[in-house]
Amino acid sequence: MRFVSCYHQLSIVRVTAIFLLLLAVAFSAEAAFAQTGYTGIFGGGPFYKNASANITEIENSGFTEAIVWSVEVSTTGDLNFNGEFPLTSGGAYVGDSYYPNFPSDMATLKLGTVKRVTFSIGSSNYGDWENITNLINAQGTGPGSILYQDFQALKTAIPALDAIDFDDENSFNSPTTISFGVMLGNLGYHVLPDAFDDSSYWTNVVSQINSQLPGTADGVHLQAYAGGAGNNPCVGWNFGTVPVFPGLWDLNDTPSQVQSTMTGWHNQCGIVGGFMWLYDDFVGNGLAAQYASAINTAVGAPGFTLSGSRNVFLNQSATANASITITDVNGFNGTVTLSLSSLPKGVRASIQGTGNTRKVVFTASSSASTGFTTMTVTGTSGTITQTLNFTLAVSAAVGTTGTGTEVNLSSEFNLNGIYTDGTIYSTGGLDGRGYSYSANLLTTSRVFNGTLFTFGPANELDAVGCSGQTVTLTPGTFSSLMLLATGIEGNQASKTLTVKYTDGTSTKFTQSFSDWFTPKKYSGESEGVAMAYRNFDNGTKDRRTFNLYAYTFTLNPAKSVKSVTLPNDTHVVVLAATLLPVKH
Repeated sequence: MRFVSCYHQLSIVRVTAIFLLLLAVAFSAEAAFAQTGYTGIFGGGPFYKNASANITEIENSGFTEAIVWSVEVSTTGDLNFNGEFPLTSGGAYVGDSYYPNFPSDMATLKLGTVKRVTFSIGSSNYGDWENITNLINAQGTGPGSILYQDFQALKTAIPALDAIDFDDENSFNSPTTISFGVMLGNLGYHVLPDAFDDSSYWTNVVSQINSQLPGTADGVHLQAYAGGAGNNPCVGWNFGTVPVFPGLWDLNDTPSQVQSTMTGWHNQCGIVGGFMWLYDDFVGNGLAAQYASAINTAVGAPGFTLSGSRNVFLNQSATANASITITDVNGFNGTVTLSLSSLPKGVRASIQGTGNTRKVVFTASSSASTGFTTMTVTGTSGTITQTLNFTLAVSAAVGTTGTGTEVNLSSEFNLNGIYTDGTIYSTGGLDGRGYSYSANLLTTSRVFNGTLFTFGPANELDAVGCSGQTVTLTPGTFSSLMLLATGIEGNQASKTLTVKYTDGTSTKFTQSFSDWFTPKKYSGESEGVAMAYRNFDNGTKDRRTFNLYAYTFTLNPAKSVKSVTLPNDTHVVVLAATLLPVKH
């Protein structure tokens, strides 16, 4: 039972919580032990408020389920985290207006040890499940209902979201709860009751949901603390083939105590997972990894884990390596075979090494597809299988030789957008907030699919903040104009760019530009250069992945170009431009 004092604790957290070119140096931690369940961690604000370090901690912790608590459901069906983070309104996702990095943060969790992201609905507070009951009684659960629309919008906005936890501690209305669970299953969610008492109620709910949509309810979170203190997953909580994952509270149990208790339950009835309440209590102090290890050790059989590079940055016409470490667990001494998921076009890979230290060597052609691909390394030994996910980012080649006629932008440079690492400056950088691209990562020039782009000089004016400027082009006939550019301060949609020809005619283009942190893969937009960090004006690095995008505008090859008028939006920044020749 998440009783009132637990809720007050999260309320306190609301007020006081404070709160990746060339090769990545970040590593993901151990994956789950050889087990079939989940090792979960409940948490509230730390998953969305100033969350970068927290996401990294849980991603690398050993926990395999991240349970974000608590979704509130209003009388109109709007969804909200803890009264401070609106998620949906009127059937549409509105979370980007509050925490725009949240969907990508949830995806980042799953690049490490986390295999499931779950949102929990409810608490000991009265209201959320009563509102669900009233809405279902009034509107049902079909596509026209607000609950269907809101949870569909949530799943579309946050593809990493896998499951919904049912923390109903007051309502216990089985017909509407079963209907709600089936609706969520039809939307692609799994569901897990979050019980502390009334086992017969929850047993019936699970049975009825799965009888209508088999496999939807695939686990039970059992509170064995607070109002559920004394609960034993081996006694009175039999859900047949649906596993029970008992939970303990860090305020009551140390990691060693958790391991001891979970080991007892594992020996008694074979539990294959468990969870900890509450991450908010131990953010950033190392206990997350200790608690995850405690549960994993308690419920794990002999097996192995995989760890290694979290991000690999690969340039066209180059190679890059991903390190893989195999760690034996609980006396495991088998042989592990590694395999790799499908590669992007133009990229080859080989797995090298023996023993517990291996590496994946990636090689990209000069025309390899740029962009981000989630790679999966699968380790197999007999019936035991473990996976490790990481992101492969392919960028334009580093080089000084390529085709095309470069556009001279120097007369329009009005931003200091590129700085060498460690430089202290007061120009405002690329975005006016002190951030800039790293000259060390960007280099002086790039070759995108054979086309050369040269950047302005680092530590000087070297980028164009667009304001409708007209830039003279070298007269001649060309197949297309390419830009290396980005949006700043958010994604910049539907901006106009105009190319004029010497005969007085022109071609107008409409293009959307992704923010340098949030690639949206707009039509006409490709990844140009992905970088493991950006620089800040105090000489430090913001160690997240930032991007420079490539845009292609098809020209009339029968006409000679004269000029290009850039978008009238200072939140669109251009760093380089090249005209491509007509192919004969």
